[in-house]
Amino acid sequence: MPEEPIRITEPFLDVVEAFLAAPDHELHGWAIIKTTGRGGPTVYKILERMAAMGWVTARWEALPDEPNRPRRRYYRLAGIGVTKGGALVAERRPRPLVSSYRPALGGGLR
Repeated sequence: MPEEPIRITEPFLDVVEAFLAAPDHELHGWAIIKTTGRGGPTVYKILERMAAMGWVTARWEALPDEPNRPRRRYYRLAGIGVTKGGALVAERRPRPLVSSYRPALGGGLR
């Protein structure tokens, strides 16, 4: 049975948000590092935790290694990760509602 996160940290939430914003909820490790601004050891430790929780799955890129670029490992947010991760981000990082109302020029209060 997947385990629940013991401790929810800002870096953990950053990684979840990166997945939620990605097409198909799939990213490789370097993209997560660049998106979140977090260091590699931090991101990969979070990915290990998320895998142990059943929130992500991983696969190796099918292409052979190219010079100066190793094969990438892609991580995909699983259904439970989308559901629980989305709820967790919504709870911990609520966004203010943005009004679509824009007053016309010169239409302010007098």
